Amino acid sequence: MTIYDLPRRRIFLTARSCVGSPFRHQGRNPVQGLDCIGLIIYVSKTLGLSDFDLADYKKIPRKNAISCQAAQAGFKDKEKSLMHPGDVIILRIGKYLEHSAIISDRGIIHACEKYGRVVEHGLDTEWRSRIISIHSFPILPHHYEGTI
Repeated sequence: MTIYDLPRRRIFLTARSCVGSPFRHQGRNPVQGLDCIGLIIYVSKTLGLSDFDLADYKKIPRKNAISCQAAQAGFKDKEKSLMHPGDVIILRIGKYLEHSAIISDRGIIHACEKYGRVVEHGLDTEWRSRIISIHSFPILPHHYEGTI
């Protein structure tokens, strides 16, 4: 086990605790509801990784919108070959639309409007083909001791 394993595990376990929460556009609370961006923000704030938030965005983010916001929030870009549980993936849904999810030890966790809730499922070939970028949470060294 490396020093990075525990923080990564805490990330996807916090996301997993939201599975079943209702879908709500711009939602930030698992009781009232979350959207795909809200899930990332909720996990990040709950674990003290970032206080970044995003307001007044469209229901269907356009090409590069989420990736640009992730960079502004301090998320680090990664190569696909370096993807691990606890990372955030940006997916293409359709030709120009973006969606975000958190990688878990079982697949991906995301707020899905189609199902009306936060779900977790495998990361099969179809979902993998939709990945357009991978990002790691802005975990700083001082977060390793006790906080995460």
